[in-house]
Amino acid sequence: MATSQPLVLIIDNDDALVEALEIRLSNEGYGCVTANSGMQGVSLFNEGDFTAVITDMNMPGGDGISVCENIRKVSQIPLIVITGFEASYIDQLEHLENIYLLNKPFDIETLLDDLDIAIEMQFTDLHAESID
Repeated sequence: MATSQPLVLIIDNDDALVEALEIRLSNEGYGCVTANSGMQGVSLFNEGDFTAVITDMNMPGGDGISVCENIRKVSQIPLIVITGFEASYIDQLEHLENIYLLNKPFDIETLLDDLDIAIEMQFTDLHAESID
């Protein structure tokens, strides 16, 4: 039985960071789709079948909060929010589930660990629900 490659949507207006994440995630076996604004990211999300989303908090065309809120309206997939201002956004995101905050600068290994855990928990929860 073949397994499909997990597909991650990366939303960030920092081209160098997006490229670095895309290269590293691809090397780890993830497929990647990228967007450089919140609005573009939500549009791509609505057109795709993603396993997880990594989004920046501060960017043009819709910030990370609006991205997370829009995605949560239709999906419970893992959301990893990367920001340089973690403390100021915790209160604004606490009403949403399955969100991981990662403060900039971050270690790529920490991001990969969070992504792996988030995806594993998502599939474990789905499997558990299908058994009941």
